[in-house]
Amino acid sequence: MPTWTAVVGALSLLALALSAIVIAASAVATALGVRLFLRVLRDLAGPAVGDVRALLASIRTEAEGLVGTSRALRERIVRAADAAEARLNDLDAVVEVVQQEVESTAVDVAATLRTVRRGVSLLEWGRRTLKRGKKH
Repeated sequence: MPTWTAVVGALSLLALALSAIVIAASAVATALGVRLFLRVLRDLAGPAVGDVRALLASIRTEAEGLVGTSRALRERIVRAADAAEARLNDLDAVVEVVQQEVESTAVDVAATLRTVRRGVSLLEWGRRTLKRGKKH
């Protein structure tokens, strides 16, 4: 086998390894960006969610405690509070799904990095093989 074929093979392995490293780095950067976005969203939405829950509890208490108001008006207020609570629960579910997706992406990034490490070890093996070939 000519020496140039081993050199071309090693260079192609190097190109593949570098490509995998770039892809892994971009995936890590994306995952970190999404994680930061989720933190900001949680920090912004957290106090609002607590305030809304307290407001809902207050509305429900006031709605139930009103004496002398018509039953229809009371039912409308309770329905509005229930609808707001349902929307709040939906928001909570969406945040949970996004968090699961971020965790899944982090696992994928770790697997990609493991693959990159294998590629680098193959590159090292190719380099050692080339060095042995030059000695003979």
